[in-house]
Amino acid sequence: DMADDDIPLSTLASKTKTLKIDDDTPLSILAGGSSSSSSRVPAASRQGQKAAGGPSLGAGKAKAAPNAKRSLPTYPSSSSSSGSTTSSSDDSDDAPLQTKKPLPAQKRKQLNKLTQKFIAGDNIDPEETFRVTSVSKMRSIKDEIVAKLLCRWWYAEEYIKNDWPPQDESFYLAELDKRKLRKVTIEQWEWLPEQDAKGYNKVYELSQFRGVYRNSAGESIDLRPKDRCPCQTNFRKKDLATLCAMLLGAYENQLKDLKNCRYNQDKRANDIKAAMTRTRQLLHESGELAKS
Repeated sequence: DMADDDIPLSTLASKTKTLKIDDDTPLSILAGGSSSSSSRVPAASRQGQKAAGGPSLGAGKAKAAPNAKRSLPTYPSSSSSSGSTTSSSDDSDDAPLQTKKPLPAQKRKQLNKLTQKFIAGDNIDPEETFRVTSVSKMRSIKDEIVAKLLCRWWYAEEYIKNDWPPQDESFYLAELDKRKLRKVTIEQWEWLPEQDAKGYNKVYELSQFRGVYRNSAGESIDLRPKDRCPCQTNFRKKDLATLCAMLLGAYENQLKDLKNCRYNQDKRANDIKAAMTRTRQLLHESGELAKS
């Protein structure tokens, strides 16, 4: 046998020694018993386990504190999920708009043919109009002129010379008499009976809409003349040349009115002048087609 001084340290560390219990022994070891397996584990092995981060032998399962909160499980992010998440992200406002497909050659030819009929003032079959214009989702030339005129109809000479709605009170009194209605003021409304001696029901006029009245049932009664109403239905009854002439007059009066604006309106004025040039060209083409 080797002398104790010549024994290697590794051999000494591998030898199992019985733990000596005295006044300096930790309480954790005493609680586990002096003959437990942890008391016989060499010190070098216990130090190696601590260095490696492993659990110490004989320590038992750790118990959670009573008020401790459990950590929530982690789930995959929304970017990695599929199904409804992917479909909802595609419908967001940030999704790029789809590019418009070019109009097929046959559909473009049909639309051009229909436009020429509009310019010539020919009668158009409504089914043909729907079949060509609605599928292509494009306005005809006449529709474009009507839309621009509706944006500034109050500048058109026809409506400047003849107010719409009419401001003549006698016109509305005659219309009320035809319908056996009588006009009363708001101040008199609660104090007057529903019908007078002639059997005329009471109505009051809406201050914000000239020629529009309301009865006791809350129904609206519009007495404004429908034949001169500046609406799409009435404008489409006119031929293209008349519409272009009305639009040109509206543009000219709008330019005059822009001079009264306190702000700089040069850009708007230039846009109107450019639109007037295109409208004059269209008016000339429609006149040439009408002559032919």
